[in-house]
Amino acid sequence: MPSLFALQQWLGEQIVPLFFIGFAVLMGFALVFFSAQTRKASRNRDRSGHTEDTFAEHLATYGFDPEIARTTYSYLQERQNVAFPIEPTDDLDRDFGLYGQDLDSVVRDLLHQTGRAYLPGLLESPLVTVVDLVRYVQASPRRTAVPRRRSA
Repeated sequence: MPSLFALQQWLGEQIVPLFFIGFAVLMGFALVFFSAQTRKASRNRDRSGHTEDTFAEHLATYGFDPEIARTTYSYLQERQNVAFPIEPTDDLDRDFGLYGQDLDSVVRDLLHQTGRAYLPGLLESPLVTVVDLVRYVQASPRRTAVPRRRSA
């Protein structure tokens, strides 16, 4: 059975390698943090001047409804807490973290806000970018009010 002195000696011999491993892990985290901060600052700098209006105007040149584009932009900014100017080519999953049930919820909320009906079979390809989302909402038919029958 090893003695207490042998355990202390072994720990003393391992302190330098453990220190270097800990330092390397800490530096890795710092590098990832500063890289993310630099990317965020660069994105904000590159997108300065981009607003909801410029987003809608850009999409209107390609035949999209400016009101749907504005609604989508404001929804993503306010409800999904997107803290940077949105561009049509932004990836819903990678840039906003929207996929699966979250993306389905976004689609249903946008359809409700724009007065459109949800048709699950309408989507031929997956929603990848913001422009895909706007295209899907615009392609959805408007909801029609069905008069209720009067019961006797």
